[in-house]
Amino acid sequence: MSMRIPEEFLALLRQKVDIVDVISEYVRLKRVGRSLVGLCPFHSERTPSFHVTPGKGFYHCFGCGAGGTAVTFLMEIEQLTFPQAIERLAKRAGLPMPQVENDPLESEDRKRREQLYEVNALATKFYNHILMNHPAGAQGLSYLLGRGLTKKTIAQFQLGFAPWGGRELVRFLRKREFSTDVIVEAGLGMLTSDGELVDRYRNRVMFPIGALQGRTIGFGGRALGSEEPKYLNTQETPIFRKRNVLYGYALARQAIRKTGQVVLLEGYMDVIALHQHGLANAVATLGTALTQEQASILRRVVLDDVILLYDSDSAGQKAALKSIEILREMEIPLRVASIPDAKDPDEAVRELGADRFKAECLEQTMSALQFQLLQLTHKHPNHLTSDRLDYLRDAVNILAEEDSSIEREAMLEWLSKTYSISVAALRDDLQTQLRTKSKRPQANAFAKKWDTIRHMPQDLESGRKSTPIDERLPLRHEVAERQLLVYMLLDSDVVKQVQMSVHSEFSLPMHSALQAYLYAFYAEHEHADPELFLATIDDSAVLQFATKLLQEAIESAEPDHAPDPQVVRDYIQCLIDHDLEREMARVSSELKRALEQGDTLAMKQAEEELWRLRSELAKGSKPALIVQAPRTGRRSGR
Repeated sequence: MSMRIPEEFLALLRQKVDIVDVISEYVRLKRVGRSLVGLCPFHSERTPSFHVTPGKGFYHCFGCGAGGTAVTFLMEIEQLTFPQAIERLAKRAGLPMPQVENDPLESEDRKRREQLYEVNALATKFYNHILMNHPAGAQGLSYLLGRGLTKKTIAQFQLGFAPWGGRELVRFLRKREFSTDVIVEAGLGMLTSDGELVDRYRNRVMFPIGALQGRTIGFGGRALGSEEPKYLNTQETPIFRKRNVLYGYALARQAIRKTGQVVLLEGYMDVIALHQHGLANAVATLGTALTQEQASILRRVVLDDVILLYDSDSAGQKAALKSIEILREMEIPLRVASIPDAKDPDEAVRELGADRFKAECLEQTMSALQFQLLQLTHKHPNHLTSDRLDYLRDAVNILAEEDSSIEREAMLEWLSKTYSISVAALRDDLQTQLRTKSKRPQANAFAKKWDTIRHMPQDLESGRKSTPIDERLPLRHEVAERQLLVYMLLDSDVVKQVQMSVHSEFSLPMHSALQAYLYAFYAEHEHADPELFLATIDDSAVLQFATKLLQEAIESAEPDHAPDPQVVRDYIQCLIDHDLEREMARVSSELKRALEQGDTLAMKQAEEELWRLRSELAKGSKPALIVQAPRTGRRSGR
């Protein structure tokens, strides 16, 4: 962490910010025992393994190992630096950021990004002012009102208009002391061949595009004349990545959590029209097929399903098929809706009204599998006659890719009735396809690509990737190390005992790393404070391991139950014995070498050392430790 933030401020921030409130903005959580549990936002899963511990200030996923505090969660989920995450939480808590010394490079990058946010925010206000209050925006306002939008909706989505002139915005921004470089980098201006700075958007209705939290990061501009392209989006910038954004998400997030459902659309106007009619759980993919990054955003908040509602034209249906592929591979429940008479969603909701649109479109959905079978008819125009058998063969191939046997059976029945063929014949061909599929590698290419190496299963304690060959029961001293680390996280007295009695590093790499962090923490802190300790860890693997130990302790322990002193002494003695055994092995090797070389002096010294080590081992040895960890608790100064 190159930005040193005072510990007093971090402590105050922890008091003001509830990690459950922070994570609940991204993950639907349900109480299970002492924890709140939900689907992990960092890897694909069907069964919730993501645990948040209220009052303790940390989260841990038992599936992928992700873990940390509210700060690290924001860093991961929003791709923020540590200072940016702290600043975000401080703003949320209403706390002014303290004056701190910054790393020059990080400070410059942070300043540049903030300038991009600021210039986009100012451009949003400029475009909206032109649209609502200036004669130059009359054409744009007339267009939006003609599309059925109210002024209240226009204000809610901060819509605007870029005038014809070509220099109005850049003059406005230059007066506010934004540099040419920032204006160009933000995608709001461009340089002519003569080096003149001019507006990038002209004669276009402007749709501000917000980040997940709502801050404007780019724009989509719709041409009102014959200009091409019809829609012009901001190019990639340090704060805008089109594939990472869902239009309308910040405004839809609350409704999505309330309904457990999201309506996924293609365009800006579709989203705005549905919101205006009270269907506020609608978002869009910025006119393109769904990306894996966008799907991962949906996974965090969707509890029931995604309703896919794309345009009825050929491009829209192709995009729907691509989106289905991604959603299914990432195990996100979905249904597909269609619109009567091939209308666009915004046209349909205006014509039908909210109630009829909901009843006739959103509540009359089909499965993704049925949609795929219907789309297959476009490949076989004569599917009811001469292409019937070819269509059915391709349909069975599609059914074989479906994991749900219930879905497969339902579609077999549908195919049987539609194409007058027996279910038995279809089922025979399907079973042949399933047998062929079972012989193919089952690797999930999408999941592999989406789950980064940081989230691939691994043995956190040894640092190796997990494989069946690596699986083994932990050795006695490894169990002792692990349980002592739990006690050390929860009780400062145990740390002092270990430091006084164990004079070597723990044996496993991850145990040793966490041991070092704990020693450094307790050198500056008198009492245990797991949440504060986690905030000091700047190694993601160590952080994951620490949160895993804490979560396991909380799941299995009485919160205020201090560790049994005798159990602690037994574990410490186990480590002392292990050190003695290693030393005996070393001395035995020296004795063997002395025997081979005929060195009587070295032999005598080795034998005396072995006798001493055996005496110490016999004096300190205890009965074998049980592998099952005893109950633990915490002892802290709070």
